[in-house]
Amino acid sequence: MTTGKRLASIAAAGSLAAALAACSGGGGTDGASGPGQAPANGNAGGTDAPPKAVTLNFWTISLSPNFDDYIHERIAKYQDEHPGITVKWTDLPYGSMENKLLTSIAGGNSPDVVNLNTGMTLTLAAKNALVDLNKEATEEQRAIYFPDLYNSTKLGDSAYAFPWYFGLSVFMYNKQIYEEAGLDPNKPPVTLDELKQQAVQIKQKTGKYGFTLVSNPPADLYFAGVPIISEDKKTIILNTPEALVWAKWNKALYDEGVIPKDSVGADANYATDKYQAGQIATLTTGANFLNRVKQNAKDVFDNTLVAKMPAKKEGGNYQASLMDVVVPTMSGHHKEAIDFANYITNDESQLAFCKIVNILPSTKKAAADPFFTQGGDDPESKAKVIAASMVGQAKDFTLGIKDESKVLDPLWKGWTKMMLGQQSPEDMLKLAEQEMQKQLDAVNADN
Repeated sequence: MTTGKRLASIAAAGSLAAALAACSGGGGTDGASGPGQAPANGNAGGTDAPPKAVTLNFWTISLSPNFDDYIHERIAKYQDEHPGITVKWTDLPYGSMENKLLTSIAGGNSPDVVNLNTGMTLTLAAKNALVDLNKEATEEQRAIYFPDLYNSTKLGDSAYAFPWYFGLSVFMYNKQIYEEAGLDPNKPPVTLDELKQQAVQIKQKTGKYGFTLVSNPPADLYFAGVPIISEDKKTIILNTPEALVWAKWNKALYDEGVIPKDSVGADANYATDKYQAGQIATLTTGANFLNRVKQNAKDVFDNTLVAKMPAKKEGGNYQASLMDVVVPTMSGHHKEAIDFANYITNDESQLAFCKIVNILPSTKKAAADPFFTQGGDDPESKAKVIAASMVGQAKDFTLGIKDESKVLDPLWKGWTKMMLGQQSPEDMLKLAEQEMQKQLDAVNADN
């Protein structure tokens, strides 16, 4: 991966966590949410003697202080329903979670339930540091989630997390700029080619750009129909006709001046900044970022319309910026920890969370709630409804292997070279596939 970049699933989920934290400016909490009383899991041997009380240490990413009330209410309800269980909650900034967790595990003082993103989860799973939920969780516990989201942390026949909340990008566009360009604001692009055509007209008529390119080569290619890796995880499959079409489409945007030159390699902050400054006509990002536009550029927000994202292929999936909940193997209370992890991510808990912040649930029943089909005429309400309609197509891209970032690194580097004219699309795909295969062979040799 290029210097300063991280695996797409890590960066996207990190942006989501940061967006939640930005609702209140960050913070943290470290304390028990009430004392335990009696046992949660029955009496041993059928006697009346009370079993030993259990304390579960629960770590989350960037949820305090804005969501203190929600987390404490959920914990209190769980403790009321499970006498003998005490849940101690600690919230950590996104940037420090991975190091603190690895340090705690190395020191033999691991938490019991932890909120991670998919990239962190797979890193720890490859180190045998997480409980395999396909083995230790019940079918009833696993069945509540959308399969594609539950399987985001699958390695081989094992899965290491319960999926929690996530975000999906929606298509936001500036009505005023569309009208200035002679475009009908009631007809947003449905396909990527329409997006490009509209961008060309916007540039010709207004001098402004239609959009900026927030590129995520591995996920973009995957959702465009490129396998990336074989089912047995032994072969890289990158240099395909579908990949060449997508690479050439992106390269043409740069060569033809459809996108700003400095947007190559840019992150979501670049695009949001340009959009709220009125310098570009459209923005593709999570609905939770609309609040930032509303706060910083009310005039742009008032002119913002929202539509469904053009898919990279008909009926294809959309990238989910997923947060997960895991149980470290070093927890001394696997059964109780799995139960609480399942509870904090169940239908009731997720629906309650979604009602206080613009995120989406990973459980099927919660996503079907009328809350996600009802809303006002404001952009945030419309974005919620549109994003919720895409939940069944959501998937958090991953290769499902350890050391994933090393395997994907040649693609990230090659893509930047291609966009800057240092490699042709054909050479980029050929060389990236060869280098990725070398990295994959090395990973598999270590297994």
